[in-house]
Order: sequence, then structure tokens, then C-alpha cells
Amino acid sequence: MNRLFIILLVINLSHQVCAQPAHQLSSNAYVMKYKVAGPFHHDEVNEQNWIELLEIEFLNELEFNENDDQFKTVEANQNGILNFNEELGDSAQAVAYAYFNLYADEATDAMLLIEAQDGAKVVVNGSEVHTYFGGEWGSDNSADCTIKLKAGKNTVLLKVPNKDWGWNLSIKALDLEHALAYSAEQNEKSEYFQFLHTRFRPKMDNNSSYGFSPGKFPELVFDVPQVVTRFLGGNYQMKVRWFDRELREVTYPKYPGRYGFYAEAIGNNGLKVRKSGTLFCAPTDWMAWNEKPVADLEFIKINDIPEEVWKTHNQAIKDYVGFDQLKNMLNQEEGVILLSFLDEMHKQNLTASKTNTPIILDGDFQVKIKQKVLGYEGKFPELKLPKQVESMPLILGEKLPKSFYDRMEILCQAWMSDEGAPFDMVLAQNGKILFQDSYGVDEYGQFTTNTPSEIASITKLMTGLLFAQFVDQGLINIDDPVGDYLPDFPTVGPQALTLRHCFTHTSGFYGHGLFGGVHNPWLDNSLFHLIKEDTVGTQHNYNGMGYDLAGKVMEVVSGKSIFRLFREYLYEPLGMDNTYHEWDLGYSIHSTAMDMAKAAQMLLNKGIYNGKQFFSESTYQQMLPKPLSEFYPNIKQKWGIGITMMSWKVKDEESGKEHYLLSDQIIGHGSATASVFWVDLKNNIVLTQSRRRGNRNFGKHFQKVVELIEEYLVNDKT
Repeated sequence: MNRLFIILLVINLSHQVCAQPAHQLSSNAYVMKYKVAGPFHHDEVNEQNWIELLEIEFLNELEFNENDDQFKTVEANQNGILNFNEELGDSAQAVAYAYFNLYADEATDAMLLIEAQDGAKVVVNGSEVHTYFGGEWGSDNSADCTIKLKAGKNTVLLKVPNKDWGWNLSIKALDLEHALAYSAEQNEKSEYFQFLHTRFRPKMDNNSSYGFSPGKFPELVFDVPQVVTRFLGGNYQMKVRWFDRELREVTYPKYPGRYGFYAEAIGNNGLKVRKSGTLFCAPTDWMAWNEKPVADLEFIKINDIPEEVWKTHNQAIKDYVGFDQLKNMLNQEEGVILLSFLDEMHKQNLTASKTNTPIILDGDFQVKIKQKVLGYEGKFPELKLPKQVESMPLILGEKLPKSFYDRMEILCQAWMSDEGAPFDMVLAQNGKILFQDSYGVDEYGQFTTNTPSEIASITKLMTGLLFAQFVDQGLINIDDPVGDYLPDFPTVGPQALTLRHCFTHTSGFYGHGLFGGVHNPWLDNSLFHLIKEDTVGTQHNYNGMGYDLAGKVMEVVSGKSIFRLFREYLYEPLGMDNTYHEWDLGYSIHSTAMDMAKAAQMLLNKGIYNGKQFFSESTYQQMLPKPLSEFYPNIKQKWGIGITMMSWKVKDEESGKEHYLLSDQIIGHGSATASVFWVDLKNNIVLTQSRRRGNRNFGKHFQKVVELIEEYLVNDKT
């Protein structure tokens, strides 16, 4: 077997090559040292066509000279990750180059495993060998690039674009033996992932579908039976229980309306798969095939198709979309959830509200079924609404001097003009709003202070604020094993996952929204089968699945849909009127700077806002970021329950000294859309910003804004 060696180069001032000791490649052979150049921009490349960045040559890539003085030596972190933002500065719509050398004893094949969030172009020895576009970081979706090496030194050059935010690179270089083993492992992972993602569906014969008639329930089958059979040991026994809309267990459908099922399959190997879902029983005399529905669909701006074309073909659109929606209502679970919602809104005479939605009503229904299955009915005390106390909401404070407003307007207008990304912003200190405004227009129209936009991972912080109420009322403890509430998980041993693991990214999970996310009633069952014994509490891996799992715990304890809990226990009591959220717990909240500022002020007030106490000061202290080494010895990061440190250290251009902007006591959370949630504990400052994306030079403009705030509110130069 050929052996492949990697030697990482250090270039001295005279550009002479100094060889490091040879490192034998293996499945753990992360490239740890690179030469890096950038960032490079192109004026004609914008957010819509950023992929073109990989096509534009900023250097002569095929005749690359490794002695180019634009490159500097940088090192990856302990996890093998190179963060371009840290090395080159925050820079969206940009490209960086990174190269390293591989040494081989003789000509041989090898494999590079490349993870780059927005993709990469790979050039080996002057020949382009691979181009790919990335996905979510940390989702085990690295690109596999097979390369041919010559005997001796081989130069590997990577061109790595950055669309808008996270800009990381991670590479493993494998010899042929490890590459073959890796490919086999990936194929096995892919099939296992398919097994965990499987769903029950009605057997699609004899006109059976998600909609059916009274008298008999449809037969349920797995959507990928061969894969399920394999991973359940060759065969399995299945049991199905049915529930009507009143949550009575039934053996056949007597009346039209919503029905739910709980199904479990136990394999020959002892593995148990749990699933549940919603079906709709239609009236016996309803003839779906006799319907001719039409559906209005507003103009969608896509691919430069003009609105006039849309209007010209409006009738064809109405007919097609109407027919498609009817099929979806009968052949997809999402469709029958909508039918069930309409049926219940009518029969129960429910009023339209932000808590009466198809997702929330179905979520409530499935949670109640889960409580019945687990025997949890009446087991837990009721979660109480925030209690009344004396406190003030955010109020309009005394305006800062006109000089501040004039300078801030100039900075924000320049920011908007440079980035082209609209935003709104709120600044408050000591509970008083000192600044609020919005800037910009995009394809959705004028951006206002009441325009909700995706705040991405700040959702994780909001999930923590909701969870704090369960902790404060003694319903859940932060270090409780998940298995205390969701019995598929053990309560002792290496797989004894805790709620702290879920919130601090130490669960061993990865990715966001996997297996249907929080909308999957038995997500916990899928995640239990995903987790490995050697990963819980051993590494920090940023993900959203831990948050979704914590949401399933909150649901079974409260008996309510997680999105009802957010609405009734957080958004409505805080007065977050422009916030909506029905997708995921690791991302997906749409909000405004003012709504976020209310949550931020509550956090600054240690759990109190607008005459309501959401949680006590002792619970607040438990939520704050702490060194994870206090709980997990080998993990160095500092993290709280959905809250992390946001303090930003910068270097003074004149003195060269470093200092923290505002203070070293800023908590909050970051966001893939570059939305801002900052709470300065030392100076009692709240700074929030909502936006749809962060483009080029976000960091540069944000720093100028914060420095102006620092000048007037911290350094007292008024």
C-alpha cells in the first residue's frame, strides 16, 4: 500500500522552504497550517450572483506561485478549522485563497475531505480538479475530492468564497486505504440517515391516502421499508394506536375530522422506532375528484419573469395551483393538517389568532397523544404565566445630542449604501430608548421599524429564555437527563444526555432541522438513534438539534405545542407584536429590533420586564455563559443556556493597544443574517438590529456604529 505524507511549510523572510517533520496521513489528518491571501472582491458580483466569485480569477490560479508575498502563514484551531473571518476580517461577497503542500513517496491517488460553508475550487499542481458549493457548516456534508499526486511535493491551492457570514475551511487529506474506508463509511451513514428520516404513510393502493372515509383506517407502512428492515435486524413487529380529535383511543374512524396515530416498530435487534402523525377523515359523500378548485397566487419575483407574464397567464396559474393544492391536501400530511385546522376552527367556533394556526393546533394535538403514550397526563404541574411585579417597560428616553444623531445618520446611511442590506436598529440605556430608526429598501419594499426579518440563530437565545421559565418554576433542572422526560434516552451512562448538553452544543448532534425538526412529534427517538456513546459531553459542535430536543422536553412537560409556549409565555407577555415563529428552535424567528430590545431589556433586568417576572435572579445567573470546562473537562468554550459572550476586542490604530468595545461584559447571540442582540451588563446598554443579511464590510460598519455609541454613552464625551 502506498503511504502518503504531508509536510506543512513555513516560509521565512527570504522565501526559503523549511520542511517540517513528515506527518503520516490518516483518517484524522487535518491540515493544520496554510498560507492564506485575501479577501478579494469584485464590484460586479452581488448577493444574487455570488457563485460567480469562483469563476473570476483574482490570482493566476493555474500558474500559482507559492512565494507570492500576498500570502501569510495561518494555523487552524484545535479542531482543524481555519476561520477566515478571524484571519482576514469579516468580509462578505469575497474570496480567499489558501494553499498547502502534500508530499508523496511515489505517484499515488489520495482524497481530500473539504468542508467550506459556501464551497471551494481546488487546484492541484496547476490543474483544476474539483469545484463544489457548500451547505450548512457542521452537517457532515464535506466534499470528497479524489486527487492524483506525483512523487515528491504537490501544491494544493483552494479558492474559498464567502457569501455573507460564516467563512470556515476544514480539510482532511487521506491516503488511498483510508479514502476507501471513508467512502464505505459515508455510504453506511447515508443509509442510516435515511433510516432515521423515515416516516409512516398510508399504503398507497386501493385509492388510500392521508384523507380517507369513515369505517376503516388506512394501513400504515414505512416510506423506505427496505432500509428500515435492514437496520431493525432483518424484520420487525409493528403496533399502531389511533386517536380521534377528542384524544379518545379508537379502533375505527366513526366521524369525519382529525385523527392521529402513534406507531412503533420493534426490530429483531431490539431497536424501537416511534412515529406519529395526523390524518383526515373526509365525509362519505365527498367526491374529491368532482372538485375543480382554483387558487390565487400572488406574483412571485423570480428569474426576471415580469409581472405582466404572470397576469397574462393568471387563469392557467389559478387552475394549476388549485389542482395541485387539492392533491396535496389528500396525499401529503401537510395538506390534511390544513384540512383538520379548518374543520376544527369551524366546529369549535374558534376565533382567528396568532395561537390558532394549523401548526400550533396540530402540535397541541400531537403533544397530547405523546403524553397519553408516555403516561404523562397530569404528571407535571402547570407552567404558570409570568407573574405580576412592579417594573417599567422600555420607555422613550431623553434624546442624545444632535451631534450624535447627525453622526449616526451618516454612519447608517453609508452602511446601507455600501452593503445594500436594509436594517433597523434600537439603542437603549438604563431602560430608556435613545435611538430607533430603519434604513433601506430592497425587493420586499421599504424597510421600517415594524418590518420583521429573519434573526436566525438569535432564535437559540429566545429558546433559552422560554426554557428559563421551566427552570425557575422547578419543572425542569438544567442538568436533568433528557431521559427523565423522554424515555428513549438513558439517565445514566455515556449516552445520558442532559438539558445543559442540549443548550451548550455538547450533545454530540450536528445540523439544524434534521428528521423534520421540532415538527416531528418523536424527534427524540430519531436523535437517540443518531447519538454515539463517545460524543456526549466530549466536544463542542454548534448545532440546532439540541434546541429542538429541549423543545420536545418542554412540550411533554407542559402538554402544549412549543410554538404556543413561545407565543403565550414569551412574545405576548413581552409585547413582541411584530414577531412570528413556527419553524425551528435553532433558527427561524422573524422579528424587529424593537421586539428584540424588549427581550434584551428583560435579560438586562435579570428576568423582569413591563410588570412581569419571567424568571428570578437566581435562574438568570444559571443562564449566563460559563466555562464549559466546569462541566466537561476537555471542552474549552464558554457558553450559557442559549446565551454566549459577544464582547468584541479591537486594536486602536494610533496606540496599537487592544480594548473591548463598550465593555468585556456583553452577552447575547450571533446570527447568520448578521442581526444583532447585544446586552452590555456593565454599562446597562441594549443594542439590537434586525436585517435579512450581512454583506460586504459588515464588521467595518458595525464597529464604527459601536465606537460612536461608546464615545457618547461609555466614555462620556458629550
